[in-house]
Amino acid sequence: MAVSIRINVKADFLCQADVTKPATTTGIWGDATGETTFEWRIALTKNGAAVGTLSATASERSADTGRYYTTFDKADLTTALTAYVGRIVYIILAKSGDLDGLWWPALVVDEQAGS
Repeated sequence: MAVSIRINVKADFLCQADVTKPATTTGIWGDATGETTFEWRIALTKNGAAVGTLSATASERSADTGRYYTTFDKADLTTALTAYVGRIVYIILAKSGDLDGLWWPALVVDEQAGS
């Protein structure tokens, strides 16, 4: 599996995704705005529980509706993921009862080249 996302345990990590859903009245797909129960987590499997404390409520960007994000702190990443350096983990966006299984594979690293 090709993996383009890297989680560096020595730096904060931003999770961010654009979410769409059909409008209730028209059925036309558009930005999912005003959602308050989306959760980001980093897990060892595609549908697994968060590793350590790597779970957080997603916030919607005020200037970019439908874009949900959270930032995981370096200290939490170091504690939870150092043992998994070199392994693939999964970044998951979920909403209880409505959305589960939206995930991105990521390689855990402890260094990163600049660009």
